[in-house]
Amino acid sequence: MQRGKLFCKKIEQKIGSLAFGLHLLWRVRLHIPFSQDRMKQLQMLWPGKSPKELEERDDCRRFTLWILLVIGTVFLTVVAWGGERGSQYLKGNGYLERREPGKGQQKAKLQIRGQGVQKKVQIVVPERKYRPEELQAKLEEGRNYIIKKYLGENKTAEKVTKPLCLVSEIKDSAIKVKWKLDGDGYINRDGTLNNRTLSQKTEVSITAYMVYGDVKEPVELELFICPVQKSYEQRLWENWESRLEEEKERSAQQKVLKLPREAAGRKLFYREVKERFWCRVFLAGGLLCICIPFLLDYQTEQGIKKRDRQLQTEYPEMVERFILLLGAGLTIRGTWLRIAGEYERRRASGEISYNYLYEEMLLTRNDMENGKSEAAAYTSFGRRISMLQYMKFSTLLVQNLKKGSDDLLRRMELEAEDAVRIRRELAKKQGEEAGTKLLLPMMLMLVVVFAIILTAAFRAM
Repeated sequence: MQRGKLFCKKIEQKIGSLAFGLHLLWRVRLHIPFSQDRMKQLQMLWPGKSPKELEERDDCRRFTLWILLVIGTVFLTVVAWGGERGSQYLKGNGYLERREPGKGQQKAKLQIRGQGVQKKVQIVVPERKYRPEELQAKLEEGRNYIIKKYLGENKTAEKVTKPLCLVSEIKDSAIKVKWKLDGDGYINRDGTLNNRTLSQKTEVSITAYMVYGDVKEPVELELFICPVQKSYEQRLWENWESRLEEEKERSAQQKVLKLPREAAGRKLFYREVKERFWCRVFLAGGLLCICIPFLLDYQTEQGIKKRDRQLQTEYPEMVERFILLLGAGLTIRGTWLRIAGEYERRRASGEISYNYLYEEMLLTRNDMENGKSEAAAYTSFGRRISMLQYMKFSTLLVQNLKKGSDDLLRRMELEAEDAVRIRRELAKKQGEEAGTKLLLPMMLMLVVVFAIILTAAFRAM
């Protein structure tokens, strides 16, 4: 366990060093300037930090996320690529392994190449069958359905030019249909025709076997196939499909299915087609790398919104504490140091969490302790927060320091009343926003209730 922690710590240090090196390369060597708008946002979120420190922090964070994402993408890509290298179905060159009886059929994607031609095909490899028992029986109910459907779009059996409709089952029944096609290979299993090599009309006989349990009834059909003109490549693939079907029938009880080694006089070679999942992983990682800057900008914007809400919420309480301490006889500087010091002590002890307002007050206290005048420190305080309430508050303090007015407490009490009113309006606005967000779930719940009521009503009819 300890070794694992040390290893993770070393990896974290390595990545941090690499991110810092990229930061130096990006800013120092390539002289890429940092966005001033983003610097202002970061200074709002991290008051008191120097621009150089904020720039380094933001760049290292960005580069660290990129490094981790690139490492994860490369790792997943290699794993996915390695998992796809092994052949799953194709054995040797020209054999597809069958599953044992009862395990179901399987599909193999192959790429066929041979003397200038290639094609990607998907072959259905049936499961290995036991020796079939010859069953003889008749079922009259499906005969008319087969005779009505088998011609497909052809108008008559005397002139067949379009694919046949070789149904696999009888509609609205449990009867299954198996077909025995012509021995010359003019008709494929899917009903398509191998009639490109025909020079004249050819009579063909096919048989449909209606199977129901132990009953098997043949329906013999006669039709005439008319020749059509096809390209050589079409004839090649149709011949290949015909040979494949013949091999399926011949080797139904064997453990492997031998693929045709030639078709239409051309030798064929096979290579399994694999789904390139590693490409998808690589592309997804690249898209995430592109999205990281936008995600970080969005996170920064959300942080600024959170900061503004917290400053608006804390303002009335801060003014009331100021009024209380000034009324107790403290000076403005003493009140400021008292509030900032109390926040620093409570945060160090873990009583309270990070607060943007009091962090700004701490920064102002440090400015005064470092020799900055009170008026300049209070003015900088209002400008850094950049909110009307705080700018007005800092102006009151500066005016009192310069003119020495006696009505500071009265004016602060008026400011506290305005702050409470603004806080009340803010709470009302946030409540309305929360109600708007709940509107969609409430509508969905209403739809579900209506669906339940209507379902019960229809069932009762």
